[in-house]
Amino acid sequence: MANLLARLTAVLLLASSLCSCGGDSGGGSSTPGVDEGTFNLPSAVALMQLCLESYQMLSDFEDGQTFTLPAPYTLREQFYTEEHFSGDGLNGKVPIAFVATSGDAIYVVFRGTKTISEWISDAMFGQVAYPYVANGGKTETGFSAIYDGIRAPLIQEVTSLAGGGTYTTLYITGHSLGGALSVLAAPDLAAQTPFTQPVVYTFAGPRAGDPMFASVYNAIKNSWRVVNTNDEAPKVPTSVTTIIGPPPQYKPELFFYEHVDREYDITFGVPVHSISDLVFNHSSCNYFATLCGRTSSPAQCRQMGQGLNDCSFS
Repeated sequence: MANLLARLTAVLLLASSLCSCGGDSGGGSSTPGVDEGTFNLPSAVALMQLCLESYQMLSDFEDGQTFTLPAPYTLREQFYTEEHFSGDGLNGKVPIAFVATSGDAIYVVFRGTKTISEWISDAMFGQVAYPYVANGGKTETGFSAIYDGIRAPLIQEVTSLAGGGTYTTLYITGHSLGGALSVLAAPDLAAQTPFTQPVVYTFAGPRAGDPMFASVYNAIKNSWRVVNTNDEAPKVPTSVTTIIGPPPQYKPELFFYEHVDREYDITFGVPVHSISDLVFNHSSCNYFATLCGRTSSPAQCRQMGQGLNDCSFS
């Protein structure tokens, strides 16, 4: 059953590229307060709304429209990743992240998987060295390649903003693949910018690296992984992942993965029995709606996300 669910999880992320997130899901607030190492619901809701905006960024790009953010946010920069199929996207690139500001905070927001070509990259599950901090361990190959492709301009943008303003807090967030990219970015940005303790909230994120990487990452104390207990995506790559090498030897190779600290569980959907369950349980819209359901004004919260990434809240 475990192997079946692992295969179905791959289908989940592929299916997510072919359909809208749908489901019963909203949220937002203005600039959240700085977390002090404890889970902060207003922060989680506001950051999940920004994750929905990251998917909207891709939709606007595909439709040839200008991507903007609602108040109180100011969009500062967008970052693009290479497509892996020729002819997909403008000049072979699609938006994968953006940087925004609001008040005294900078926001780095990574988009999750939405296209088939991204899933091909994401599904490697091998590992490469994490070279951005000392003794950084290893991180997943596909996630690492995407992050490395935008790393230099991302650090430059955050550093430039830090030097030219009175920003005191750096928030990093993402859903699905975006969660993995957030985990890869956080130790690097902590080392390369003035924000040595960024606030990180990820949603539905897979494991991103090995135990050594997780140990280094865990020096970041204001970090939370929001996980639907029925979502299979955070369960991959498995703690011990076997990849069969190329012919003619077909030599198996073992890779070890470990989640970073501080999981915050939510529950929606049902245990997986079908592809539709997998898609529903991983939906960014449903993550948002469930968090909104824990606020004092769920309907008003959900309205903030209405229409983003085709989310529909009734």
